[in-house]
Amino acid sequence: MKKIVGLVLSALLAFTFCIPARAEEDYGVIYDETGQLGSESLQYAGTVTLPALTQQYGVDLRVDILTYSDYDTVADAAEGIYEQYEYGYGEAHSGITLTLLLTPDGDSYTMDGDDWCVYLGGTDENLIYGDWLYDLTKTLEPYLSVDSGAWSGDMDRSAIALSEAVDAMAEFVTDLFTAENGTYETAEESSGQDMVEADGIQMSYIFDISDLLTFEQWEELEQQARDISERYNCGVYAALVEDYKDYGSGDVYDVTTQIYHSSQNSFGMGEGRDGIIILLSMAERDYAMFVYGEHAGYAFNKYGQEQLEKSFLDDFGKNDWYGGISHYLDTCDAYLAKADAGHPVQPNPLWGIGLMTFLSCLVALAVCMVLKQRMGNVQQKARADEYIAPEGLRLTDSYDRYTHTTKTSKKIEEKSSGSSSSGSTVSRSGGGGSGRSGKF
Repeated sequence: MKKIVGLVLSALLAFTFCIPARAEEDYGVIYDETGQLGSESLQYAGTVTLPALTQQYGVDLRVDILTYSDYDTVADAAEGIYEQYEYGYGEAHSGITLTLLLTPDGDSYTMDGDDWCVYLGGTDENLIYGDWLYDLTKTLEPYLSVDSGAWSGDMDRSAIALSEAVDAMAEFVTDLFTAENGTYETAEESSGQDMVEADGIQMSYIFDISDLLTFEQWEELEQQARDISERYNCGVYAALVEDYKDYGSGDVYDVTTQIYHSSQNSFGMGEGRDGIIILLSMAERDYAMFVYGEHAGYAFNKYGQEQLEKSFLDDFGKNDWYGGISHYLDTCDAYLAKADAGHPVQPNPLWGIGLMTFLSCLVALAVCMVLKQRMGNVQQKARADEYIAPEGLRLTDSYDRYTHTTKTSKKIEEKSSGSSSSGSTVSRSGGGGSGRSGKF
């Protein structure tokens, strides 16, 4: 019996070692079974560019690189994967996928000329019967065909070609949906709270809807915000809009919370969707700050929000948009670093103690001066009877009887919450978080 068990185990082990090791990788919505095609640009496309376009246009965008398939063709594999893993966006489950089938060749992989395809999924007839599918396929062909020479086993060249193909796919889809006379109209209209620009520039952290920044300024600030957000796993956002009323209901703070929680946007990072956003509305120079999540609330507490505001609000008051956002990002970076070290920004208690001590000394000095002045006209008598009044010393009981109190009051008019004085701000709460709002 032991010999039989040993033979079975040996056979299982031999079979196991004969199976090539799988090294699949997920780059967001890009799945790579080879594990050898990853790059910084591909990671960015899979975790930022494609998901943002999916949210903006309501069409799921994905890429699958396979090394094995039970299906007869790549197109069949793309369709089967789409259904099995429930790809698609919205009620129509709309989606566009790029699927590649690579063949193992030693330590690398190759691809035949017809082992890739673009697949359209869902029930939206405007999408799945679009005449533009041929154009998208022709757009990707230079990067994926055998003639390109990028799929003959050189994995570095293959990685570059794949990244270029994904970027071309993203650019094609953007042009498709934003063309003045576009050939496709999404079946699901986008919400008025959609904060992603639709002009080929992908905004993920800095939303310059009012076009107040140059492209170079926006690009620099976008990268800075991304770096801070990813380092501390806390989204740091800023939005410049013409009129906040175009994006929701209520006052500027209410609309800011609605934008943060809108299903059209992907604000916040981690399970708690931690993040901070400032919104500037140019129409009447309204401003709001919203902080959401336990981690973000720890870094940007009430005192921290007040101090953070001082770092950028004056810049905005002078119409220095780049300087204001830059100072905002720098201060967020510093506050998140303090919180990460377990020392969130707090008021300095020594200043308060010093002030109270100084005031106490002033009060004590004033009391002493008054007492000294009152004692100045007192003269010492030589005999004890000189302290007694002429009519003699009378010892009697005396007391004060309370009769009534006279009270006066003055009505203090409450300051209007709609004050438009420049720079006036107040603390706020709501939307599951906290923040501030006012004018700039």
